[in-house]
Amino acid sequence: MKRGFTLIEMLVVIAIIAILAGLLFSVLASAWEKGRQSNCLSNLHQMAAATLQYAQDWDDTLPMSSYQAVDALGRPCLVSAGSAVQPYLGDRRLLACPTNPDAYQLDQFVQSAGLTGGECGGLRGGGSYALNDTLFVPGNAPLLGTVAQTPLRMSEVRYPAETAIGYDGNVAKGGECGFSSFDAALEGRHLSNSNVGFLDGHAKALPTFLSGCTGQNINGKPLEEHCLGGITPYHRWCGQPNPIACVDRLTGVVRRDGQGLCVAFPR
Repeated sequence: MKRGFTLIEMLVVIAIIAILAGLLFSVLASAWEKGRQSNCLSNLHQMAAATLQYAQDWDDTLPMSSYQAVDALGRPCLVSAGSAVQPYLGDRRLLACPTNPDAYQLDQFVQSAGLTGGECGGLRGGGSYALNDTLFVPGNAPLLGTVAQTPLRMSEVRYPAETAIGYDGNVAKGGECGFSSFDAALEGRHLSNSNVGFLDGHAKALPTFLSGCTGQNINGKPLEEHCLGGITPYHRWCGQPNPIACVDRLTGVVRRDGQGLCVAFPR
């Protein structure tokens, strides 16, 4: 006589299948994210290489983070660092991380601030990377409230292989989580890792963790504060004995003092 499954046996089988499916989806999601992380790492590597080419063509000088100009229609617009290195990149999509290609919308923000031409040159689309604002100093942009500083030269950076140039990040609105306006906020969007490009042209992933604080980016979107994990030169300011509790942006150039590598501000 044939015996069928009981209700309990069927429920047990269904539960086992659900558990196995959940494990499989988790593994697949992790694998997909690893693939996106590799693409993102390649983007940062190419961005670093493009910046080095720009500096070579401009007498050892790094591009500004942004400055105000006028477009072909006479409208005020913003020349960003992305705009400056675009000729060396070729593909606008290299400025966007595949995991979060629209982390912020610079063009949308500058138009709302009165720069009706948006980003000069018609550079449109979302952005995913933050820049070391010590390397990329601001230019003159009255509508954004920034005053021009003297651009940094490559010769002023003693440890280019340790000095971050750009990384997975966002642009903070400021006033929350210790952020000031336009701070280049770190984001660990790749399984709690952040891809970081360095001034010598290489790129690698560094661990991060959440601080528990949430602010806003320049477009009003939620911005969780991520802190850099591990021990890096960015965890200590030169001349200071104690490490920084939460490194939520990679700013400054790497120097050396009596305690080892540390981060400094040359001007």
